[in-house]
Amino acid sequence: MNNRLKSGVSVIVPAYNEEDYIEETIKNIPDDYEVIIVNDGSTDKTARKVKKYPVILINLSSNYGKGYAISRGLEYASGSIIVLADADLGTSANLLRDLVKPVKSGEADVVIGTIKIKGGGLGLVRLLAHHGLKWMTGKTMASPLSGQRAINREVLSVLKPLSSGFGLEIGMDLDIIRNNIRYKEVECDIRHRVTDKSLKGYWHRGKQFTHILYTMWLKRR
Repeated sequence: MNNRLKSGVSVIVPAYNEEDYIEETIKNIPDDYEVIIVNDGSTDKTARKVKKYPVILINLSSNYGKGYAISRGLEYASGSIIVLADADLGTSANLLRDLVKPVKSGEADVVIGTIKIKGGGLGLVRLLAHHGLKWMTGKTMASPLSGQRAINREVLSVLKPLSSGFGLEIGMDLDIIRNNIRYKEVECDIRHRVTDKSLKGYWHRGKQFTHILYTMWLKRR
């Protein structure tokens, strides 16, 4: 058996123009995890760099967004535990084990990595997610937009179809709470780059805000 299948864990990493980070992330994902990289229409050297490693590479013809990319990755995942991870985690990708442990032990069916964010943007986006979740479910999460998650495959059917784009996490949060899925938030030192205050950064945050708001509207009751 391929060493990357022994653990029963599949890691899905959506990547869009991540040539500066993707190799470091792949090298630090535990080597007994199956790794699936979904190249979401990148126009840089992301795909070329991924091909150097013994991972599954899925190339999408266009930039379809995070939710769709992960849905495609799930089609190839063979593990009983599915880990969702951002492409820019770098050396901190080795801490994904901390998210897997509570699922393996049966303590939770979904584990969300709680990350301390220092500076950077996302303030308004985080506020929307926190208050929106509270308003729609009566509950809150420490990191409702965390992209680092470990999921028991058995509950995936309840979480599908996955919300599109950057609405993925808030849509999943709503489904987790409304369906009483056992979840746990684990504080970990996983790190990724902070969205800066450039025009590109503001555009990125604007897309996140719009996608989250739209997802909440679709899932209103």
